Amino acid sequence: MQNMKELFYSSGIIPVIKIDDAEKADSLAGALEAGGLQVAEITFRTQAAAKSIELFATHHPSIVVGAGTVTTKIEVDTAINAGAQFIVSPGFNPEISAYCIEKKISVFPGVNNPSLIEQAMSLGLTELKFFPAEVSGGTKALKAFESVYSAVSFIPTGGIQENNLNDYLALKNVLACGGSWIVPPELIQAGNFDMITALIKSCRRTMIGFLPFVPATESHNAQDAALEIKTPSLKRTLAMLGLSGTYNSKEKSKYLALGDTIIRIAE
Repeated sequence: MQNMKELFYSSGIIPVIKIDDAEKADSLAGALEAGGLQVAEITFRTQAAAKSIELFATHHPSIVVGAGTVTTKIEVDTAINAGAQFIVSPGFNPEISAYCIEKKISVFPGVNNPSLIEQAMSLGLTELKFFPAEVSGGTKALKAFESVYSAVSFIPTGGIQENNLNDYLALKNVLACGGSWIVPPELIQAGNFDMITALIKSCRRTMIGFLPFVPATESHNAQDAALEIKTPSLKRTLAMLGLSGTYNSKEKSKYLALGDTIIRIAE
């Protein structure tokens, strides 16, 4: 079984997808793959959700697909039958969460206050959606939760954009951020999948933070092209590179070789 906690952390972002036409699912999945994403949440806000999940699951196995906005047992069953590998709910419904646990599928219910967090913890759930993030206190609330609920990790969703993404990802109790800004429904409907790929790449560049770096005194070879990784979280950056096979976690050097390019890692 896929370790969702590790996958989410290594991905950094989870696209929250509202798709009205299942015929566009294959092209959308291709856009996500081209952008470097390996996880997607398709919301049950349209009639095309189940079929789109099925197409992702059967045609694009490199993407771990889940179902979002799940609020009933029927939707849980429909999502599982379609091939969903995880369930996301907008709020905490103990009956739905318990049903997912019974069905042995990972579930991430939405919470935004201590009472809901503790109710979820009582079911053994320690990875939770924080929704709606910005209007529920944003990073300040998450920092407060960290001091009390040290075993709980969050997936903040709602009001997050590329310009505040790293504010959330820098927090120790944030697994990943969910959002629809990199998969706007209007771009899906228009079939503008190149733009979706560009948005994903821009977002990943913001998270990883590649910048030019050519110091003759520190580079292995002053003639080599070089990059410096500037990141608010070195641990997460290495996890992302490890997911793509670029970085060996056993490598302790602060330098990595990527073809002819020397990469220096620094916070």
